[in-house]
Amino acid sequence: MNKKIIVLILLIVFVASPSSFAFGDVETYRVAGDIQFPPYEYLDTDGVYKGFNVDLLKAISLVTGMEFEFIPMKWEDAFRSIERGQADIIQGMKESEDRRTRFNFTDSLLLNSQSIFVRANYYSINNNSDLVGKTLAVMKEDIVYFELSRIKDINIIQYDTMEEAVYGMINGEVDAMVGNTLTVNYICKENHWIDQVKIVGQTLNEQKYSMAVSKDNPQLLRSLNEGLDEIQKNGMYDALYRKWFGTPIRNSKEETEFQIKMLLFGLAVLILILLVVQLINRKLKRIIEEKTREEKILVNELRNYDKLQFMDKIISSLAHEIRNPLTSVKIYTTQMKNKLDNEEFMLAASNDIPEEIDRIDSLIKEFMEFTSPRKPQIKVLNLREELENTIKFIKLQIKDIQVDMEVDKDIHILFDAGHFKQIVLNVLLNCKDALSFTNNPHIGVYGFESKDGVVLRFEDNGCGMTEEGLDYIFEPFYTTKDNGNGVGMFVVKKLVEENKGKIQAINNISGHGMSIILHLKRGVIHEN
Repeated sequence: MNKKIIVLILLIVFVASPSSFAFGDVETYRVAGDIQFPPYEYLDTDGVYKGFNVDLLKAISLVTGMEFEFIPMKWEDAFRSIERGQADIIQGMKESEDRRTRFNFTDSLLLNSQSIFVRANYYSINNNSDLVGKTLAVMKEDIVYFELSRIKDINIIQYDTMEEAVYGMINGEVDAMVGNTLTVNYICKENHWIDQVKIVGQTLNEQKYSMAVSKDNPQLLRSLNEGLDEIQKNGMYDALYRKWFGTPIRNSKEETEFQIKMLLFGLAVLILILLVVQLINRKLKRIIEEKTREEKILVNELRNYDKLQFMDKIISSLAHEIRNPLTSVKIYTTQMKNKLDNEEFMLAASNDIPEEIDRIDSLIKEFMEFTSPRKPQIKVLNLREELENTIKFIKLQIKDIQVDMEVDKDIHILFDAGHFKQIVLNVLLNCKDALSFTNNPHIGVYGFESKDGVVLRFEDNGCGMTEEGLDYIFEPFYTTKDNGNGVGMFVVKKLVEENKGKIQAINNISGHGMSIILHLKRGVIHEN
């Protein structure tokens, strides 16, 4: 690391000097170069010959001891300087098949290219094919001239220097100019033209750029290659490259390609994200469907479990309701053999017995409908009639509780009859439990129409619930009772929702008891 720092310091001192250092009686090699080809080689306003190629040879001199004499001249003269015996080295030129027959080239200094330059606000030329019919500027003896001259309908104007060609293009003397990419970039940077110029089309004539020597001097070629290899290893080459080649001119083609690539990349990423999201959604959908299926199974199991818990209560009420018509039937049948000739008795029996049997049959049907879990079969129900029929099931259980009903006879709802019975039974039994230690227990059943449907409210004057209890009353297995299972109100909520209704639990404003409120869909009776 210390060695590299010392070498770089020596390089800076060396390239700052207008002349080369001498190493005793070392042979001096004459170097021909373009007088105006920045940043490769050029004379500045103070008459100092400088540039990338100049500094490169000075660096080689530093590491090899070779001495160089720089001879600036016009490019067309520099190109012929070795053949004329004026120079030993041409310090930089692009390689070609023709030139390889005339010169030996060192290892490549860099990969050189030429580009099509236009004004930044000029849009008539966007690619190479647009050059037809246009006027182009090139530098005299530039290799690209011979390639462009083969294209028909192109007017070519040659300028003595690259800077003059660029200036002619900026001033509108020509439609475009073709020249060395790095050279034009440097010229525009030095003259503050970077924002006025852009590159269009494909890169032209991409070739190796090397030093040239006579074919009769292989030893000089080896020495130059050794020096070039050394400065590349010790970092001098990289330092010089960064010094002379600044920010590149905007390449509209590359920018467009980059934007297209970024757009395609963005689309690819978006498609990938969409695919991943779709896969996740499908997986989540399968999970939700599975969980929903499991929940339905669980709900049905909980319903059955809930029914088993209070089935004994319902059966006892049902038995009480069946006992009355059975008693009537028994009375008639036991007296019938003695009153066969009693026409009035037989007429009454023929009327009453079928009615009592129908009453028993109706109770059994309602019980079977209640105990058969199934999907809701929604139909129009008379609210008051359904409430009265359902309350009969648990008349025995709530015989010590005052039940008041305020429901208009003309209110109808859309609901499954079996589900409605189960809901009412669960809610009333829940109210009964809440009234266990209440004096003068009371349950109010209120039904009325609202703008959104029908509201059914069950209100008791029991102990009410805490706010936490109200939040969890419809959760499975939540209970405040010592012998409760926490299933009843969960089942109620599920049945209400299956019938497109809503349910809520609140403490009464009076501070005594609570209410269960159902919001149901209104049913309409169509008269013929």
